[in-house]
Amino acid sequence: MEVSAVSKFIRISPKKVQPMVVALRKLPVTDALLQLKYHSSKSAKLIYKLIHSASANATNNYNLKEDNLRIKNLTVDTGPTMKRYWFRSHGSADPLLKRSSHLKVVLEEIKPSLVKKAVAKPTTNTSKDIATESSGSTTEEKAAVQSKAMAPKPKFAQGLRKVITRRTTNK
Repeated sequence: MEVSAVSKFIRISPKKVQPMVVALRKLPVTDALLQLKYHSSKSAKLIYKLIHSASANATNNYNLKEDNLRIKNLTVDTGPTMKRYWFRSHGSADPLLKRSSHLKVVLEEIKPSLVKKAVAKPTTNTSKDIATESSGSTTEEKAAVQSKAMAPKPKFAQGLRKVITRRTTNK
């Protein structure tokens, strides 16, 4: 099974990222992350985040083990270039190109594992569905079903809800 992750519009030149990428191809994920963790360059930090994200995708979404993954493909493509000017003497200017890059990693399993089918989640019944299911029952059962449908819904746990505020500036 293959798992991928993409990081786009990174403000670093692809020429600076390319040497790091070449060294990491076909390595196991754990080894690659260890090499990148202690490297001091900006490109190493960006690639570390990308590979870590891809391995997290594999473990959370597909129940794969991080020890059983290796880098199949790691590519660097050029992104859009911002064009600026560098003003020089005597009223002239030189072009200044601020390059960006797109990174993509594809991880694969070293030893293939058994694929488990995903289980469909059961759907919840609404008040209309409950009323139609109990059309042949007694009036007491209908009243019980309606009281269940009209019961207040549980509120969010306090830790799950975030308050979103927007800071305004004095203009």
